[in-house]
Amino acid sequence: MNRNIDVIISTNKNLISLKKLINQIISQKGNFLIKIIIIHQFNKKISLPNFLKKKNIIYKRKNIENLSLSKNDGINISKSNIITFLDDDVKIASNYFLKNWNFMRKNNCDILFSRINKFNTHKSFSKNMSNKDVKINYFNTSTCLSSTLWMKNNFDKNILFDKNFGLGAKFGSGEETDYIFRALYLKKKIYYSSNVGVYHPDEFFRLQNSYEIFKKFFSYGKGQGAIFKKNFKKKKIIFVYLILNSIFKSIVAFFLYSVLLNFKNMIKHSALLSGKIIGIIRY
Repeated sequence: MNRNIDVIISTNKNLISLKKLINQIISQKGNFLIKIIIIHQFNKKISLPNFLKKKNIIYKRKNIENLSLSKNDGINISKSNIITFLDDDVKIASNYFLKNWNFMRKNNCDILFSRINKFNTHKSFSKNMSNKDVKINYFNTSTCLSSTLWMKNNFDKNILFDKNFGLGAKFGSGEETDYIFRALYLKKKIYYSSNVGVYHPDEFFRLQNSYEIFKKFFSYGKGQGAIFKKNFKKKKIIFVYLILNSIFKSIVAFFLYSVLLNFKNMIKHSALLSGKIIGIIRY
């Protein structure tokens, strides 16, 4: 397999903020042929900073802010063997590409996710992220976040992200979960690797007050609920279980954090619960 990797970054931020991440990508171990595809969700034409004026960097500007459509643009542009996605606010280890490349080859997987840690810690970004490698099925998709999504570029370009899900869409999260479900229908091999290579800001980073916390996680919850509703007819028994289990976990978490007087997490899980219910109703 040729060591070609296309890295897709969707962003709505000032491009200067990408400089450290671009340098970390370019400095990856493993002698990869890396192309970086930047989809900039920005409604004004701008001059590219010098660090983006390179032959292996493709820049495309979109007037519409929709994360799924941006990712789809990146997929359609990509021509390498492997595609990976990175958030615009993460840091990556110097061996991140090499570890995931080797994992994909060893396990012959079509899609791969890996563990994410919080900045400057050994703590996982999500409690759902295992410290063991696992094969993904309908019941453990919460292990997977799009910040570490890798996929083969030849298994089915007809599987694109649903424009109704993700940041900027009607339902503000879950585009990767919906993508996983559709890949599972096609019997694709999906894995989660416990290798840590991506570091992400804390989930409450830059949230200034209770309203901002509720707004963010309510949007996330709507996406989760809507995804279950969308896929319900294809696997009814499975998705009844997933819906009930997801709502039950939010209820338990809300009461637990209320007892512990952890107000940020109390608001978070209240918002997730409300969002899930609204997402199920409105999809």
